[in-house]
Amino acid sequence: MQDALFSRGEERWSDARRLMWIIVMAVSLRLVWALLIPVIPLSDSAGYDIFARNLVEHAVFGWTPEHPFAFWPPGTSFVYAAMYWMFGYGYASLVVVHIMISVALILTSARVARRFYGESAALWCAGLLAAWPTLIMFTTILASELLFATLTVAALDVWTMPRGSVWRRGAWAGLLLGMAALVRPQALMLPGVYAMAMVLTSSVPRRHLGHQLRTALMAGVVMAVVIAPWTWRNYQLYGELVLISTNGGITLWMGNTPGTGGSHMNVPPSIAELPDNVQARVLGAMAREYILADPVAFVVRAFRKLFLLYGNESIGVGWNAEGIAQRFGESSVLWFKRFTQVTWAALFLMSLYGVWVISRREGWVRVVFSPVMLTVVAYTVIHAVVVSQDRYHLNFAGQIAMFFGIGMAHLTHQWRNSSRLARAVHESGRVLRSH
Repeated sequence: MQDALFSRGEERWSDARRLMWIIVMAVSLRLVWALLIPVIPLSDSAGYDIFARNLVEHAVFGWTPEHPFAFWPPGTSFVYAAMYWMFGYGYASLVVVHIMISVALILTSARVARRFYGESAALWCAGLLAAWPTLIMFTTILASELLFATLTVAALDVWTMPRGSVWRRGAWAGLLLGMAALVRPQALMLPGVYAMAMVLTSSVPRRHLGHQLRTALMAGVVMAVVIAPWTWRNYQLYGELVLISTNGGITLWMGNTPGTGGSHMNVPPSIAELPDNVQARVLGAMAREYILADPVAFVVRAFRKLFLLYGNESIGVGWNAEGIAQRFGESSVLWFKRFTQVTWAALFLMSLYGVWVISRREGWVRVVFSPVMLTVVAYTVIHAVVVSQDRYHLNFAGQIAMFFGIGMAHLTHQWRNSSRLARAVHESGRVLRSH
């Protein structure tokens, strides 16, 4: 493979027009979907709708104004509440926000992909994010996945910029990661992940260690400032330190308890009546005890949860099921699920191919410890331990798309070289025959 395929740098895009048309395509596909499929909140989407309305009407985060809680992180509900407060309770404003978030995800992912893997891979990455069926379907779903993926990739973009002061990059990355942590607390680990990845993949690790430590320190300080008001609210509510949410121990229990399949489980009725912070302590202790009693079974469950994470993709259809049935009939829901499952399988396999391609060029160690792959590894480990579902791989859709872009860029490069060679051979044969 020629190095030109993965040429890197911060100069202007040589094919910015193609990126612009990809954005136009992304917006158009989402508008068409939103015009066809009504927003009908189901499951978690209904929860976000209720939380946002209670925030607007009562300034309370919870299922009812009388019972505030912190089981769910509040960030996504804050965004929806802001839209309801400004534009009323119609869902059109949320659709617009989802489209804007999707465009931001495409642009930031393409910037990171270009920086690490070249412009061709970046354009393919952007193209996948624009046309990924499930991401299009999330236009009409109230959920945290799009927002979390965008904020964390945007933070990675800022973190890895080759220009600008350490403190400024750390501050902007910290602001983005602080907001991401309020959406999903997993973002709390990312300053360490980003810093470690940048040091381990540096050609001169010692020289970059201090640089990355300062960036991580600044990011951590700004994250703390962003999160602190919510932590103080939780302290007033529970009388104990609850950084963001109380669901850590509960999700650990869901993935590690007798009879678990690795996905969501209802809390036992005897514990469901307890405050959610107490539930977290009790169920977390039960889960840890269960893990330590049979570590081998824990490892087996972890591998099963990896299959739950990567083996399927139908959540976009499931959470749009009523709208799809309303527009196309009940029988169409199954066909939509089959479609998203097939497209997921194809793009995931291409992403794995992309990992293989770049590992041949840079070596497995450098690829695994790159900031792009190390975030995927970190998310994967988390969901191998706690609860797992197919929707959780959407949290790192940008990273998956980057590796897809590498694979597609390599294949198109090979195809062009083969076509040139075939034309050259044909032309040589024609010249020889003419003589």
